[in-house]
Amino acid sequence: MVLFTTDEDKGRVGTFMNMSYTCDDLEKTYGELSKRGVEFENPPKKEPWGNYSIFKDSEGNRFVLGD
Repeated sequence: MVLFTTDEDKGRVGTFMNMSYTCDDLEKTYGELSKRGVEFENPPKKEPWGNYSIFKDSEGNRFVLGD
């Protein structure tokens, strides 16, 4: 996979990405990634539809991580 941004889409850098990642244990994964310096917007939250947290990549794009 190659990620790139066309000139027309430069304004989207650092915004919410319509993509999410799943893991087996959100609390554990959150702890491990936080220790490695991954910036999270919030600790894991429990909702009726599932558990999630939002993290940022090095460009400031936001992604959902859930279990």
